[in-house]
Amino acid sequence: MIINLFKLLRQAFFKSLDKNFFSQFGEDRIINEIFNSNIKNGFYVDVGCYHPIKHSNTFRLKKKGWSGINIDVEIDKIKVFNLTRRNDHNVFAPVSNKNEITRIYKTQNYGVGTTTKKDFIKNENKIIDSNLLQTQTLNHIIEQSPFNNREIDLLSIDTEGSDFDVLKSLNIEKYNPKIIIIESHLNKIEGVFESEIYKYLINKKYRLRSWAFYSLIFILPNSKELRDR
Repeated sequence: MIINLFKLLRQAFFKSLDKNFFSQFGEDRIINEIFNSNIKNGFYVDVGCYHPIKHSNTFRLKKKGWSGINIDVEIDKIKVFNLTRRNDHNVFAPVSNKNEITRIYKTQNYGVGTTTKKDFIKNENKIIDSNLLQTQTLNHIIEQSPFNNREIDLLSIDTEGSDFDVLKSLNIEKYNPKIIIIESHLNKIEGVFESEIYKYLINKKYRLRSWAFYSLIFILPNSKELRDR
């Protein structure tokens, strides 16, 4: 009886937990279950990378030996990546399928809400700064990086409203991302099925594998890198 009580107490209060997950909504837990565990040198592209650890969809992969490209529209965020991820290629630029000058809107210093879409901000009085930047396509950024012509294992897009423009800026057939995490603020599954992002990726032979709050997670079926085939 005492032994059984001890076992119950240990399960209730001393259960070991895996604290090696860092994404905002558990996205890295999901992709950890999908990717084959034997991938030691994977390649990620993180658009709207924000922070190298906090809310990061790629930090756990970095710890496993992966490397890649991190992109953000705030220079201070890229400076932090340059300090902590020196083997990655870190880029300060807005990403779009159009080459143009665009305005960046900030609502916080080092916050998660920076966007190129002013109408994405519910209260314009919260805008604390804005500036103009030249957009780049994902194709161009990858071509100018050490990862040129390499297929993408994980593509993560979180750009506060311009996510579909970012996705369209990639030659998806060439770079063939195995998992795509992309932000959507739709709150009903019916809306997701009718969205441009969903229709575009389904047309490209992807499958919606999971939905983690704002993040839609698509996989390329039958990829050898994935357990979920």
